[in-house]
Amino acid sequence: MRNEFDLVEVNSQEWLERIAYFRIEVWKLNAMVDMAYYPENKCLEEVDKIATHRVVELKGRLIAATRYTQYPNMNSSHNGAYYRQEGIELPGPIGIPEHTVVHPEFVGRGLGKAITIAHRQQALQNGVRFIISENTKVNADLLRKMGKKSLGMAPPDPRFPGIQFEWICSDLEPFYKNLDPED
Repeated sequence: MRNEFDLVEVNSQEWLERIAYFRIEVWKLNAMVDMAYYPENKCLEEVDKIATHRVVELKGRLIAATRYTQYPNMNSSHNGAYYRQEGIELPGPIGIPEHTVVHPEFVGRGLGKAITIAHRQQALQNGVRFIISENTKVNADLLRKMGKKSLGMAPPDPRFPGIQFEWICSDLEPFYKNLDPED
Protein backbone atom coordinates (compact mmCIF):
# COMPACT_ATOMS: atom_id res chain seq x y z
CA MET A 1 0.00 0.00 0.00
CA ARG A 2 2.89 2.34 0.55
CA ASN A 3 3.06 3.73 -2.98
CA GLU A 4 -0.29 2.76 -4.44
CA PHE A 5 -2.63 4.41 -1.89
CA ASP A 6 -2.44 7.21 0.66
CA LEU A 7 -4.26 7.02 3.98
CA VAL A 8 -5.19 10.56 5.02
CA GLU A 9 -6.86 12.07 8.06
CA VAL A 10 -10.06 14.03 7.39
CA ASN A 11 -12.33 15.97 9.73
CA SER A 12 -14.94 18.12 7.96
CA GLN A 13 -18.70 17.62 8.12
CA GLU A 14 -18.63 16.92 4.38
CA TRP A 15 -16.20 14.05 4.98
CA LEU A 16 -18.29 12.66 7.82
CA GLU A 17 -21.29 12.53 5.49
CA ARG A 18 -19.28 10.82 2.73
CA ILE A 19 -17.95 8.27 5.20
CA ALA A 20 -21.44 7.65 6.63
CA TYR A 21 -22.82 6.78 3.18
CA PHE A 22 -19.70 4.80 2.25
CA ARG A 23 -20.02 2.56 5.32
CA ILE A 24 -23.52 1.55 4.26
CA GLU A 25 -22.41 1.05 0.64
CA VAL A 26 -19.69 -1.40 1.71
CA TRP A 27 -21.90 -3.17 4.25
CA LYS A 28 -24.59 -3.62 1.60
CA LEU A 29 -22.08 -4.90 -0.97
CA ASN A 30 -20.94 -7.43 1.64
CA ALA A 31 -24.57 -8.34 2.47
CA MET A 32 -24.00 -7.77 6.16
CA VAL A 33 -26.38 -4.99 7.25
CA ASP A 34 -30.07 -4.78 8.18
CA MET A 35 -31.12 -1.55 6.49
CA ALA A 36 -34.07 -1.14 8.86
CA TYR A 37 -31.49 0.33 11.28
CA TYR A 38 -30.30 2.85 8.65
CA PRO A 39 -33.39 4.30 6.92
CA GLU A 40 -31.37 7.30 5.67
CA ASN A 41 -28.91 4.94 3.96
CA LYS A 42 -26.03 6.22 6.11
CA CYS A 43 -24.32 5.37 9.39
CA LEU A 44 -23.44 8.57 11.23
CA GLU A 45 -23.11 8.17 14.99
CA GLU A 46 -22.58 10.66 17.81
CA VAL A 47 -19.04 9.35 18.41
CA ASP A 48 -18.12 10.32 14.83
CA LYS A 49 -18.00 13.94 16.03
CA ILE A 50 -15.06 13.24 18.36
CA ALA A 51 -13.28 10.49 16.43
CA THR A 52 -10.24 10.68 14.19
CA HIS A 53 -11.25 9.64 10.67
CA ARG A 54 -8.94 8.31 7.99
CA VAL A 55 -9.78 7.55 4.38
CA VAL A 56 -8.20 6.25 1.21
CA GLU A 57 -9.29 7.66 -2.12
CA LEU A 58 -8.40 6.56 -5.61
CA LYS A 59 -9.00 9.18 -8.30
CA GLY A 60 -11.60 10.87 -6.11
CA ARG A 61 -13.35 7.60 -5.27
CA LEU A 62 -13.56 6.63 -1.60
CA ILE A 63 -12.23 3.07 -1.24
CA ALA A 64 -11.53 2.75 2.51
CA ALA A 65 -12.51 4.53 5.71
CA THR A 66 -12.06 4.07 9.44
CA ARG A 67 -12.58 5.88 12.72
CA TYR A 68 -10.52 5.85 15.90
CA THR A 69 -11.27 7.19 19.38
CA GLN A 70 -9.17 7.32 22.54
CA TYR A 71 -10.20 7.40 26.18
CA PRO A 72 -8.44 7.56 29.55
CA ASN A 73 -10.08 4.23 30.48
CA MET A 74 -12.66 1.74 29.26
CA ASN A 75 -15.44 3.10 31.47
CA SER A 76 -15.16 6.56 29.91
CA SER A 77 -15.43 5.22 26.36
CA HIS A 78 -18.58 5.54 24.29
CA ASN A 79 -18.86 1.74 24.65
CA GLY A 80 -18.09 1.72 28.39
CA ALA A 81 -21.41 0.28 29.59
CA TYR A 82 -21.29 -2.36 26.85
CA TYR A 83 -17.79 -3.48 27.86
CA ARG A 84 -18.73 -3.56 31.57
CA GLN A 85 -21.83 -5.63 30.80
CA GLU A 86 -19.67 -8.12 28.87
CA GLY A 87 -17.01 -8.27 31.62
CA ILE A 88 -14.20 -6.71 29.57
CA GLU A 89 -11.78 -4.59 31.57
CA LEU A 90 -8.43 -3.28 30.40
CA PRO A 91 -6.23 -0.64 32.03
CA GLY A 92 -6.19 2.68 30.21
CA PRO A 93 -5.63 4.63 28.28
CA ILE A 94 -7.37 2.74 25.48
CA GLY A 95 -7.91 3.21 21.75
CA ILE A 96 -10.98 1.99 19.88
CA PRO A 97 -10.88 1.66 16.10
CA GLU A 98 -14.32 1.08 14.58
CA HIS A 99 -16.26 0.93 11.35
CA THR A 100 -13.21 0.16 9.26
CA VAL A 101 -14.54 -0.53 5.78
CA VAL A 102 -12.73 -1.34 2.56
CA HIS A 103 -14.58 -1.48 -0.75
CA PRO A 104 -14.72 -5.14 -1.86
CA GLU A 105 -12.83 -4.36 -5.08
CA PHE A 106 -9.81 -3.35 -2.98
CA VAL A 107 -9.76 -6.06 -0.31
CA GLY A 108 -6.46 -7.94 -0.16
CA ARG A 109 -4.31 -4.99 -1.24
CA GLY A 110 -2.90 -4.04 2.16
CA LEU A 111 -5.41 -1.38 3.14
CA GLY A 112 -6.54 -3.14 6.33
CA LYS A 113 -2.97 -3.58 7.51
CA ALA A 114 -2.10 0.05 6.72
CA ILE A 115 -5.15 1.24 8.65
CA THR A 116 -4.20 -0.96 11.62
CA ILE A 117 -0.66 0.45 11.62
CA ALA A 118 -1.97 4.03 11.45
CA HIS A 119 -4.20 3.40 14.48
CA ARG A 120 -1.23 1.94 16.34
CA GLN A 121 1.00 4.90 15.48
CA GLN A 122 -1.59 7.35 16.78
CA ALA A 123 -2.09 5.27 19.92
CA LEU A 124 1.64 5.13 20.60
CA GLN A 125 2.00 8.89 20.12
CA ASN A 126 -0.76 9.43 22.69
CA GLY A 127 0.35 6.92 25.33
CA VAL A 128 -2.38 4.32 24.80
CA ARG A 129 -1.83 0.97 26.53
CA PHE A 130 -4.47 -1.16 24.78
CA ILE A 131 -6.42 -1.05 21.54
CA ILE A 132 -9.68 -3.01 21.47
CA SER A 133 -11.89 -3.60 18.45
CA GLU A 134 -14.82 -5.73 17.28
CA ASN A 135 -14.01 -7.52 14.06
CA THR A 136 -15.54 -9.69 11.39
CA LYS A 137 -13.89 -13.08 10.93
CA VAL A 138 -11.73 -11.82 8.05
CA ASN A 139 -10.48 -8.82 10.04
CA ALA A 140 -9.95 -10.88 13.19
CA ASP A 141 -7.88 -13.38 11.20
CA LEU A 142 -5.72 -10.53 9.84
CA LEU A 143 -5.19 -9.06 13.30
CA ARG A 144 -4.28 -12.43 14.82
CA LYS A 145 -1.68 -12.84 12.04
CA MET A 146 -0.30 -9.50 13.21
CA GLY A 147 0.04 -10.90 16.75
CA LYS A 148 -3.14 -9.54 18.33
CA LYS A 149 -5.08 -11.43 21.01
CA SER A 150 -8.70 -12.55 20.91
CA LEU A 151 -10.86 -11.66 23.92
CA GLY A 152 -13.66 -13.89 22.65
CA MET A 153 -16.80 -13.46 20.63
CA ALA A 154 -18.99 -10.37 20.95
CA PRO A 155 -22.74 -10.77 21.43
CA PRO A 156 -24.79 -10.66 18.21
CA ASP A 157 -25.47 -7.17 16.86
CA PRO A 158 -28.96 -6.98 15.30
CA ARG A 159 -27.73 -4.37 12.82
CA PHE A 160 -25.54 -7.07 11.27
CA PRO A 161 -27.63 -10.28 11.13
CA GLY A 162 -25.64 -13.46 10.71
CA ILE A 163 -22.31 -11.72 11.37
CA GLN A 164 -20.33 -12.91 14.37
CA PHE A 165 -17.92 -10.29 15.68
CA GLU A 166 -14.81 -11.08 17.69
CA TRP A 167 -13.11 -8.80 20.19
CA ILE A 168 -9.43 -8.34 19.41
CA CYS A 169 -7.01 -6.62 21.77
CA SER A 170 -3.58 -5.14 21.11
CA ASP A 171 -1.26 -4.64 24.07
CA LEU A 172 1.02 -1.77 23.08
CA GLU A 173 3.44 -2.13 26.00
CA PRO A 174 6.07 -3.98 23.90
CA PHE A 175 6.00 -1.25 21.26
CA TYR A 176 7.04 1.41 23.76
CA LYS A 177 10.31 -0.47 24.14
CA ASN A 178 10.79 -0.92 20.39
CA LEU A 179 8.87 2.11 19.07
CA ASP A 180 8.45 0.47 15.66
CA PRO A 181 4.65 0.30 15.18
CA GLU A 182 5.00 -1.72 11.97
CA ASP A 183 6.39 -4.79 13.76
